[in-house]
Amino acid sequence: MNPVSTDELKTKILSVYVPLESLTEQVIRSIISVISSSDNLSPDYSQRTLLIFLLAINEKLNEIENNTDERGSISDKNIIQHAKKVRQWLVYNNNKPLDWDKLRTAYDEMTKQHRNALAHYCGVKDANPYFELTIKTHFNDVKRSRVYMNKFRQDGFKPEELKLYWNTEQIENLCPKDGEQTDIKLPHDSSDIDAIENLQKYPVCNRNHHVKIDYINKGIEKAVFDIPENAQIIVLNFANEQSPGGGYLRHARAQEEIIVYNSDGYRALLDLKYTRMGGGYAIPEFGCAYVRNMRFFDSESEERYRSADMLVSACYCLNGSELYDNPKTREQLRKNTLAKFHAFMAAAVANTIGDGSTTYLLLGPIGTGAFGNDVEDIAKCFRDILEMPMMNSTRPIRYAFGNICEPDNVEKS
Repeated sequence: MNPVSTDELKTKILSVYVPLESLTEQVIRSIISVISSSDNLSPDYSQRTLLIFLLAINEKLNEIENNTDERGSISDKNIIQHAKKVRQWLVYNNNKPLDWDKLRTAYDEMTKQHRNALAHYCGVKDANPYFELTIKTHFNDVKRSRVYMNKFRQDGFKPEELKLYWNTEQIENLCPKDGEQTDIKLPHDSSDIDAIENLQKYPVCNRNHHVKIDYINKGIEKAVFDIPENAQIIVLNFANEQSPGGGYLRHARAQEEIIVYNSDGYRALLDLKYTRMGGGYAIPEFGCAYVRNMRFFDSESEERYRSADMLVSACYCLNGSELYDNPKTREQLRKNTLAKFHAFMAAAVANTIGDGSTTYLLLGPIGTGAFGNDVEDIAKCFRDILEMPMMNSTRPIRYAFGNICEPDNVEKS
């Protein structure tokens, strides 16, 4: 494989949306920690995905520091001041500034490395984009989901159906502030135009539903068919942060795999990988992904389906190592887990259809199986998040939804 050219690298960097106003030191440290590690490189090029985002941040800062962007001069003093803070955060653990030439060289080296363990496991020599869809398999669940994807998602998901959030602040910034006009002036990714318009039309501060909280005694792939047909469904995917679909191709049976066996959701995760994430896969440590308009299919009839949106979020794996370092103390674990929950809950609120009164939010015991998170600790995090005001509302955020449900899915990975 030839080294990536300067122009090609520049194009990749400029294609990445950087929510500069929302960046925090926590997010920056998370990214630097991953790309600074030389061990256990992800088979789905997660480090490369995070590195290209870091290079895009630097490019954005260069524009501001040169007092120019694509529109000309930058006059917003708040942006300039925040850019200075972000620049100060871009240091190694020894507080030395990042070596951008070295990082560009590292990216170039990553483009030449063939580390795709999944392709090797499946006997694939050339791991071209979307090779996961054509790998030979004898698992009927995988075969059936491919039928769904080929029939209903041959062209994949649209760009506006795939959203990527780096932290809660990015989502909170989609909300109009008091006194703002209703035209779209807020910093945003193009995929969030629908969310901004809906938040302006139905402000979260005005939502005060008599939320019904239920436990559903069946799996998520069946529970979606019991929800009224005119309702919006948002499901929480207990995701693998560095591999789309987790053990989908190995026929694992955790909650994420159950979702993608019974829907076209695997194509959405691959589209996130090959379009939004530049050929790698990394769910932000303190953020999440959001997928619009996936379909769950009835295992007995592929003609019967239910549309749903999907939150893609990952807990820490306390019984091993994943992409991000595990917190060193129980207090830090709880704080970081709350940040993760805050992000996916804010994403659900931002992407409700209408005022949320007909929205069904399907949650569950994320991270409590093989990942080793304590069930009671996760339950407390859910209780705290549902009681928390957010998105410019002074009420507990649970009142932004008409219904909150917990299907009977035991997390196994």
